[in-house]
Amino acid sequence: MNPKIIVLNPEKCTKCYDCINICKEIHGESRVRKIDGIPIFCMQCENAPCKEICPVDAIYLKEGIPIVDKERCIACGMCAIACPIGAIFIKNKVAHKCTLCLDVDRITPACVEACKDKALLLVSEETLDMMKEEKRKKILKILREEAKEKL
Repeated sequence: MNPKIIVLNPEKCTKCYDCINICKEIHGESRVRKIDGIPIFCMQCENAPCKEICPVDAIYLKEGIPIVDKERCIACGMCAIACPIGAIFIKNKVAHKCTLCLDVDRITPACVEACKDKALLLVSEETLDMMKEEKRKKILKILREEAKEKL
């Protein structure tokens, strides 16, 4: 996994489009995909299938994050097919994907800053692992309580 990814808490997301709008404002095209009103962000795969499949090497890594070189991209769509979550797409004859705003030299992605609901977090691998462990503990507690009730 890459050092940082954007994580969405769907319970906090109000489907307001602030993340989409700021992304479009900064990049000219929103790189955030929405499915049923919920934003979908690139997972910044460690061995990015989009990068590996590109026939013209138009996707390179910057600080471990896949970035599309618009000048080299031939819009063949192979990267979009290879993406496991559908976060990369072709529009106006070039591939688009979230880059955590590294290509515009921002420290924090604009969408994370723009999210008034605090539904978006930029997290490290360690933080994500801690979040997963907390969820596992909650689930185990619920399962144990349900098991006790059945006795």
